[in-house]
Order: sequence, then structure tokens, then C-alpha cells
Amino acid sequence: MSITESNINRASKKNTDEIPQVQAFQKSMSSIKHKFLVMSSQGGVGKTSVIANLAVALSKRGVKVGLMDVNFHSPDIHRMLGLDSPIASNSDKRFIPTPYSDDLKVASIKSIMQDIEETGVWGNPLKISDIRRFIFSVNWDELDYLFVDTPAGPGGKLLSVAQALPEAKIIIVTTPNKISGDSAKKMISFFKKAQIPIFGWIENMRGFLCQNCGQRLELFSTGPGSRAVFLLDIPFLGRIPIDPHMIECDDAGDPFLDKHPESEVVEACNLIIEKIMGGEGKW
Repeated sequence: MSITESNINRASKKNTDEIPQVQAFQKSMSSIKHKFLVMSSQGGVGKTSVIANLAVALSKRGVKVGLMDVNFHSPDIHRMLGLDSPIASNSDKRFIPTPYSDDLKVASIKSIMQDIEETGVWGNPLKISDIRRFIFSVNWDELDYLFVDTPAGPGGKLLSVAQALPEAKIIIVTTPNKISGDSAKKMISFFKKAQIPIFGWIENMRGFLCQNCGQRLELFSTGPGSRAVFLLDIPFLGRIPIDPHMIECDDAGDPFLDKHPESEVVEACNLIIEKIMGGEGKW
């Protein structure tokens, strides 16, 4: 057999092997009404905490919500929600999400990373193909909304994740300072050039109410970062303030929305959820 024939046979076998994956993916995704990729151009903006609390807030509206953690740099969703086990696998080798509540289920790429350590089956380090295999393999059943927590930028890496879920809409999380705003602006421009639509953006850590003096304080210089994004004409979904109890809730695995239902953070999250449910990113 010639080298050309051998290469053709290998390519044919690869395509044949991928058919069941594609079929499983299409079946899984067809039962999910709305899909969102939550992204940030850099770490440290509180993206994971934001998406965890938004998912909890949305699930309280009586709709079925899925939360998928593909942030292989720091898969913390399960810890923030106080869930012990990442996910289990059923007999047909598909992953079963862990229930947080009757209306919220969670799947974490951390389970794949454990497989790498134990069996070496998955690529090490993780490749985009590994992320796609994970996305293909989760058995969500029917969902109204799926939120996917992605690794922080740069753009090329996130583009590959976006291409793995072509029907998903992108939500970008940033902070008020100029560095974060400029970084988000570059990322948005990158996606625009790739003709990938952005549903909207969220400004996290925008001020807090001092518990001692009652005054509203800012930790970042406000204005320049926000203006950088506003100038790109991307739908604005809302601002989430800082709360001193947020970090302790994340560390304790006690979702902030359940622990402090009367806070400004909860009010801000609910306003964002209303825009997401209303499709406001279609402006």
C-alpha cells in the first residue's frame, strides 16, 4: 500500500470515528433551547463567580438550567456551589451532570482532568479536541438555558471554544478599570472580525456599599474601562457591585444568592437575568 493510500485510509477511519461523536453532540445540543458562552479577556475579573450566581438566579425562575465548566485553567464551579463530585459517567460513556437543585445541573471538565491523571486517555495538556469531546459527551437531557464557563483569553483560544458551540451566544465579563476595558475591547474586536456575534457584556466589581459609613465606594477608577467597551456598541447587560461576603461564600461553597437574597448583588443579577431571558442582546 502506498503512503498516499495509507493516509487516505487513516483519514477515512478518523472521519468514521467522529460520526458518532457528532451525532451525540447534535442530539445533546438539540434539546437545549438557549446556549451562552461566558468569557473574559483576562483572569481576575470574577467571571466564574458571576456565572455561578447567574445560573442559580436563573434556576429560581422555574426554568431548567445547565452550568458547564470548561475552564481547564481553574475549574472551580463545583467548589463554588458546594458540590463534592465533578460528574459521573453512565454505561454509554456519557457524562451525567451533578444536580445542584431540581432546576440546576452542573458538569465540570475537572472530571476529564482526573481521567488524564488516572488513565492518560485524554490529551495532556488539554487540547481543543478534548474540550469538544467533553462537550459532546455530557448528557443534559432537556434544558432551557446552558451557561458555559470558559478559560480566560486570549482570543485565539476562546475562538476555538466558540467554534465548538457555534449556536452559543457570547457574554463577556469585565471590570471598570482601564486595563480590563482595553483588554475586553481587543477581544470584542477579535470576535467581530471572526463574525461571531456577542450577546452582551457585564461589568463586575462596580463599587460597593460601605457597611460602616453607608457610602458607595469604588475600588477601581471608573469610566475609562467602561467607555472603551461602550464605544463598540455592544449590548450592556448590567453592573454587579462588590460585596465583602462574596469571597467567603465562594470559598465555603455557599452560593451568594442563597446566602444573601436581599443584597444589591442579587438585585443586579436578577436584572441581568431579565435581559438574558428577554433576549436583550439582540438589539
